[in-house]
Amino acid sequence: MNPLHDPERINSYFIQQIKDYAIFAMDTEGIIATWNQGVEQLKGYKEEEFVGEFYGMLFPEEYQQAGKPELEMKSALENGVYEAKDWRRRKDGSLFWATVKLTPIFADGKHIGFTKITGDLTEQKALQDKLAARQQSALEHKNTELQRINLDLDTFVYTASHDLRSPIMNIEALMGILKKELVAVNALNNEIEEIVQHVVDSVDRFKRTIADLTEISRMQKGFSESASDEVINIKEVYDEIMADLNKPDKLKDCFIHTDLQVYQLKFSRKNFRSILYNLISNAIKFQAPDRDCLITLSTRLQGSSVLLSIKDNGLGVNSRQQQQLFTMFKRFHDHVEGTGIGLYMVKRIVENAGGKIEVESEENVGTEFRLYFPAAV
Repeated sequence: MNPLHDPERINSYFIQQIKDYAIFAMDTEGIIATWNQGVEQLKGYKEEEFVGEFYGMLFPEEYQQAGKPELEMKSALENGVYEAKDWRRRKDGSLFWATVKLTPIFADGKHIGFTKITGDLTEQKALQDKLAARQQSALEHKNTELQRINLDLDTFVYTASHDLRSPIMNIEALMGILKKELVAVNALNNEIEEIVQHVVDSVDRFKRTIADLTEISRMQKGFSESASDEVINIKEVYDEIMADLNKPDKLKDCFIHTDLQVYQLKFSRKNFRSILYNLISNAIKFQAPDRDCLITLSTRLQGSSVLLSIKDNGLGVNSRQQQQLFTMFKRFHDHVEGTGIGLYMVKRIVENAGGKIEVESEENVGTEFRLYFPAAV
């Protein structure tokens, strides 16, 4: 065989002449033993400056001080190879983004050194960074646009609710006048009175809907404000709510059992009151007519969260309805008043504060809401 065609020599020539990758071999201590033209092309070192030196010279100085070259050799030995994309150093001190592969060499089962292949990904990284910058710019532009749209929506909700109040109040007043006039002329029979009452009830529902829309707008604005630093007492908020609900027409003989293992919470007081009021009043409203109303309210630490549980033995909802339970204006029981906005607001408040809400319910058995608040205190 022609000596020039010897496979080992061909392989050596092949490696020597590769210029796009720096390829070299080291002994077990990381001392460089071989060199190819890619080393000079990528790193700027000539053979006499490179061979015989510790390969850590190719790392940024802070990497050298942190012992990263030694850690790479250890990782390659333990795992069979070390691969990464990281910063590497040229002779002139400049850094470039590189793909590196360090592989241990064995002969007759004995570790005799390492091979190292380094490629330059600077252009690729520059393109990726440019793309990321464009994406970030597009995201910021979209966020700005969404903020403008939200502001427009808030303005619309406020204007609409404000402009609708006047005609609604006029209708309400006119119905009162109409009823008095009908009584005066002795024309208010049962049928007409029922019609008048339907109109009055419709006006009341309209007023509640306007109030809910205004509350949603207020809540949305509150989300853009900084997180509350208030430390609230859960028992105090609960007692305030019960003082409001402890009336024959509201409480309806419900027994509420409390088991508060956690009393303090870092949360907006008005938002927490809204959450607790909605859930307790719902449990009272949707109690089962054929059994005593029992509600259990408890708090406890669970991992990194404060868990608030409100469990009742009321009407409950089926699995299909549970999927829509937090949808705006969605209602499943029509025998009691409501606009279907409360649970939507509860979910938004909890999730925007970094928490979560879960529900478990069975029709004609009862419902349990579990709310997880970040345990900041």
